[in-house]
Amino acid sequence: MRKYVIMVVMGMASAVASAQKISFERTTVNAGSTLWKKPVTAVFKFTNKDREPLIVREVDAGCGCLMPKWSSAPLMKGDDGEISVTYDAKLLGHFDRYIDVYTNAGEKPVRIRMKALVTEVEKKTVEELYPYSVDDILMSANNVEFPDVNAGDSASVEIEILNNSSEVYTPSLMHLPPYITATYQPEMIARGRRGKIQLTLHSDKLPDLGLNQTSIYLARYAGDKVGTNNEIAVSAVLLPDLHYAETFTRKPNFQISTTELNIGKLGKKTKLTGQVKLSNKGTGVLKLSKIQAFNQAITVALAKTELQPGEEVAMKVTVDARFLGMSKTEPRVLIITNDPKRPKEVVNVHFEK
Repeated sequence: MRKYVIMVVMGMASAVASAQKISFERTTVNAGSTLWKKPVTAVFKFTNKDREPLIVREVDAGCGCLMPKWSSAPLMKGDDGEISVTYDAKLLGHFDRYIDVYTNAGEKPVRIRMKALVTEVEKKTVEELYPYSVDDILMSANNVEFPDVNAGDSASVEIEILNNSSEVYTPSLMHLPPYITATYQPEMIARGRRGKIQLTLHSDKLPDLGLNQTSIYLARYAGDKVGTNNEIAVSAVLLPDLHYAETFTRKPNFQISTTELNIGKLGKKTKLTGQVKLSNKGTGVLKLSKIQAFNQAITVALAKTELQPGEEVAMKVTVDARFLGMSKTEPRVLIITNDPKRPKEVVNVHFEK
């Protein structure tokens, strides 16, 4: 009886030794999150712990959604190898599957496991979600725009914030103009928690047609001061009411040569100038009622602001390097016209530093 027991134990020891011939660093690999139909790969690293050469003969994924890759070259004792398994991510949700690895260590496979998550929304880091900071308060934006607002309308935008401080934070904005109101959700944000500020524009209180710009400031604490560090730039474009003009027999037809103006490389120059051609292809007088620059480094000049049918004028756009960085808005020029079909146009100004 004792002899039989000894033989069984020896047989078990032999099987364990054979199974230990291939040693995986991890038998379960979580490949993380990926977008739908964006393949993701898990890599399983292993080592040959035995004196005999190790050969990976087959990797059976058991699913056409997986594509395994490996080398069939023999690995000597102490050599490292790897098996990569790529999932096609054609199904949404959590993915969890076992994969059998067959080697010359024995007839039975070694089982490894791959996990992944397929989503429709790309996960982002805190830095990507909140790229702007006011000390320990992180923000999704420090520049707010209300691009197209008709007289009498209201519009809202949101700024997401993250309290990265060690204390409860009560958000508050300073220097709000009469045409903007703010609400805070929640009114008190615990440390490590998120919130949002909703800004609402009331167009009936805007002072001017066209571009209206101002700065508001995020308070870090009661009695905080204003400065460039906690400044939030706000732009609002009020469009003219031109519905009545649709009934006119003679209408202007505003045309522009380009809305993407490239004016070259600044280098050691202090100024760069380019031009855009504005023309009237209609039968009525074209009025360029507002021409404004979003950025302080941009100036605009043109000979006339009223164009008769068939007339054309060159609008000169100049970038002054001395004022770059003084505004948080992109270099652009706003044009407001009396063309009922094209009351507004924006020219983006591009240059190399």
